[in-house]
Amino acid sequence: MTAGAGRVGVGGRSMWTETKPFSSWVSMPLGAGGGGGRRGQRGQPSNPTKGTRSSRARRDTARPTLREPVGSASALLVLTLLSAGCAPAPLVRRAIRARGGPIHAVIRDVRADVHAGFPGTWRWRTTFLAPDRYAWTIYTAGEPDHYLFDGGTARAFAGGRQVAVDADPNTPLRTHARFTAVANLDGLLLPGLRIDPLAASDLPPGTVSGVVAVFPDDGAQYRLGFDADLMLVSLTGPIALPPFGEGPLSATFGDFRRILGYWVPFAITYRFHGERLADERALTICPADPRVQPDAVRTPAALPDCTGGDS
Repeated sequence: MTAGAGRVGVGGRSMWTETKPFSSWVSMPLGAGGGGGRRGQRGQPSNPTKGTRSSRARRDTARPTLREPVGSASALLVLTLLSAGCAPAPLVRRAIRARGGPIHAVIRDVRADVHAGFPGTWRWRTTFLAPDRYAWTIYTAGEPDHYLFDGGTARAFAGGRQVAVDADPNTPLRTHARFTAVANLDGLLLPGLRIDPLAASDLPPGTVSGVVAVFPDDGAQYRLGFDADLMLVSLTGPIALPPFGEGPLSATFGDFRRILGYWVPFAITYRFHGERLADERALTICPADPRVQPDAVRTPAALPDCTGGDS
């Protein structure tokens, strides 16, 4: 969370950021041609969203009004004080508030139509814990495959058996964790990141505002586009996808639904190097799940299911 407070004797604001440990994401695909998942695809949400995104209240972005007429000098003083001590929050912070607040952990149970590599219907579950704990479980016709990143080391499991360990700082799974962290938005508030606004000519299609985030350790850049409701609807950034190699991954987010007070996307379309990679449809989402702790992304047995969440 981030807090602001006035400095002693000064009309500005000081600020500090406290971030809980990131969570993980776990995915499970049904292997191509592997024949159906453990659970059938669900229909409409059991707790459907009332109304649309455009109709939800936006108290945090309401503009203040002066109810009483004031002279020009008084009005100038008021505006000066507002600009000095109450400057508008950065776009990322406003987007986090618009979606319902910080989400330190999230689990997504997903079915996806994969178009490249091994085309077919896949099933996976992703678990994410801020700032960079990530797990991806892929469900196949046999035992599930697990890929876990604990912030420093990546591990691969076939069922419950560990089959590989990779502590290389450039391990591909680290790029998956970072892409997920950027999509989660909260990681963009960490110290050291440079956030610049996108020019109108650089905005992705269907967006009205955007930023580019640059990470200080490797200079990796991520472009984020937001719609009129400040929902993240477009994200492009570098990723490593063996055996396809490295390159830009673009994600388009849609079908936002309100779950436990948060607006979350149930549909994501991915393109790699501009080519359609996968169309993802969430079956169940558990935002801000307290069961996701740092130890949860070290062994498959500790990974929580998204049972009891909303769909």
